[in-house]
Amino acid sequence: MERWSIRPYAGTLAEARGILAVEQRTFGECPYAPEELQARLGAPESHVVLAEAAGQVIGFVAGLRTAGLCGPRLEADLLAVDPSWQRQGIATALLTALRRTAGGVQALRGVVRPDNPASERAFARAGFQPSAETYGLMIYRILGFVPRPLPAWSGEVRPLAGAHEAAALAALAPEALPPAGDILAAAQRPGVTVLVATKTPDRSAETCQVSAAVELLEVHTLLYSGLWLERALAARGQVAALRTLIAAAVEEAKRRELDEVGCLAPRADRRLREALRGEGFVPLDCYRAWLAAPCETAP
Repeated sequence: MERWSIRPYAGTLAEARGILAVEQRTFGECPYAPEELQARLGAPESHVVLAEAAGQVIGFVAGLRTAGLCGPRLEADLLAVDPSWQRQGIATALLTALRRTAGGVQALRGVVRPDNPASERAFARAGFQPSAETYGLMIYRILGFVPRPLPAWSGEVRPLAGAHEAAALAALAPEALPPAGDILAAAQRPGVTVLVATKTPDRSAETCQVSAAVELLEVHTLLYSGLWLERALAARGQVAALRTLIAAAVEEAKRRELDEVGCLAPRADRRLREALRGEGFVPLDCYRAWLAAPCETAP
């Protein structure tokens, strides 16, 4: 058997062609020409590791850095090994290399279908731990950019603004969110949008009530450009506010001329899944999240 090696992506067009060839032989979903793929892989948030043999790309993991409300994270967004090179530990080596070179993030995450034991073994051997809960991937594919009215709701929908709104948002889920100051700073980072559904009973900004909120991350992957609905929160009884925000997320994706809006909705969160369905999201596969911390040496 030929020897293979692992190294960082260097940004060349030849490497992009090799990555595309492996993707087409494994998934066959990438819609981009090699030149467009090269541009995407060269973005600052992209982090790619290659497996090669005899100068040819035989596998890759495409990482994508995000910086949402709970800090920077590296997504193991797409992992692929050429079918003729599988079952040799290449996927595990790629994920291990991604962990070794993931400085500046708090965590790495990948998602794997529970019916894909080979990928689960690769993540486990690379030091990732599976989540206890499972998630349903739900997608809204943008087929046109004509705006549609938001569902009727008695309050206002807008981007998060000011310390008072950040404090009200933090109060919705104090166990899951950082302090208000950190929320406000994170919401101003490039690629991050926090939309809130608010009511102001006495027209005073200091008494603003945040009924619901969504955290959106703009992502440009090997397969699509879109908004990732990273987090959706709503006070008790505020399903209408949540649906309005989900619809607003779709309209924001249209405004940016993106391909889709996606959400990993916890299977236990029936309220969120029903709200997504009500706004036209389509359920796809079931997934489990696999998490790891960066490391300097092999796990």
